[in-house]
Amino acid sequence: MQYLSSKLIHGSAAEGDPHRSLKTPIYESASFDFASAEAAEQAFNGGSEAFAYSRISNPTLAALQRQLKVLSQADHALCLASGMAALSNVFLTLCSAGDNIITSRYLFGNTWSFFAKTLQSYGIEARFTDLEDFNAVDEAMDENTRALFLEVPTNPQLIYFDVPALSALAGERNIPLVVDNTVLTPYLFPCKQYGVDIEVYSNTKFISGGATSVGGSILVYPSHKWAHNPKLEKDYQLFGKDAFFKRLYKEHYRNLGACLAPHNAWLQLLGLETLTLRVDRIMDNTLTVAEHLQNHPKVKAVRYPGLKEDPYHPLALQLSGGKSGCLVGVELENKAASYRFMNALQMVRRGTNFCDNKSMILHPGATIYWDYSEEEKKAMHISEGLLRLSVGLEEVKDILIDLDRALEQV
Repeated sequence: MQYLSSKLIHGSAAEGDPHRSLKTPIYESASFDFASAEAAEQAFNGGSEAFAYSRISNPTLAALQRQLKVLSQADHALCLASGMAALSNVFLTLCSAGDNIITSRYLFGNTWSFFAKTLQSYGIEARFTDLEDFNAVDEAMDENTRALFLEVPTNPQLIYFDVPALSALAGERNIPLVVDNTVLTPYLFPCKQYGVDIEVYSNTKFISGGATSVGGSILVYPSHKWAHNPKLEKDYQLFGKDAFFKRLYKEHYRNLGACLAPHNAWLQLLGLETLTLRVDRIMDNTLTVAEHLQNHPKVKAVRYPGLKEDPYHPLALQLSGGKSGCLVGVELENKAASYRFMNALQMVRRGTNFCDNKSMILHPGATIYWDYSEEEKKAMHISEGLLRLSVGLEEVKDILIDLDRALEQV
């Protein structure tokens, strides 16, 4: 098979299934039987790939991870209970007390909170830096910097950063580049081509196919940067370019226990089969919606890098062929106007998810960032009039009718 859409459909059947099932079965079992005491020992010490306990590995989960490697061309894939579980496992594997990471001010709310509060409590500093200023990034790095992290594009600001340039800058100091690719997935933005070392995303979005389940993934690409991380030096001597994944899987993933449930893995396998079809349709819908709203007299501004007028359109063309995901930033006059608009919508749902089959809308300032100060919101470009619109799979004419009807109330 040459094409990704075919591989994602035909590659998920369980290998060696005695009943020749065309779908991977759901192995809803906590533990597994061993043929002998020696087989149990090998399963636990890594001498075999036998399944021992579903917190550590599971056949349904393994099938999903194989398919995500097909999608991304990563060396390793590990699925967890949520996108935030994926993110936290990555940085707890990379960092120790006294270390720091470089990241943007423009982050998903819980990611910002994890960096600014949770990691800080472990003695790990997050340095929020202007990633469009390469001199500022270079000056922020030092001998204790363990990662450069960014979102592609940012959620909900929809900012693209120059990933190749940042990858080169981090590479000069042997600092891993970590990218949250939730909005685009490897289908639209192939991290491997742009020098990314670790990719994370929320499976709950495009991967799951209709928000059937919560999950997250970590994809690891070949790198020798682990040799320059004091925490991973011994692992590198043993495992070379696989050092990060070995430490992640054998320590933090097992000890923190944020494993993905087999049933959720099965639902996400089903979602992967139609990923390319859904994403292609949603990309067409999103561009149509963004162009329509851009010309609406009631709309103050529209943010969407797929628009030619958007300041990040050149980078969107370079990194993702101009296909910039399903999120559109819709700026209205103020919070009251935004609420009138939201409450008048009939088909578009007022929901927290995005990259869903259903179109959804959210007021970020009052929800995801509700407990942030006005100064923090301003620094993150979260205004009172900003709405995050996630465009879905519906007939685009119905989406436009619903938006226009609701805008009459603004």
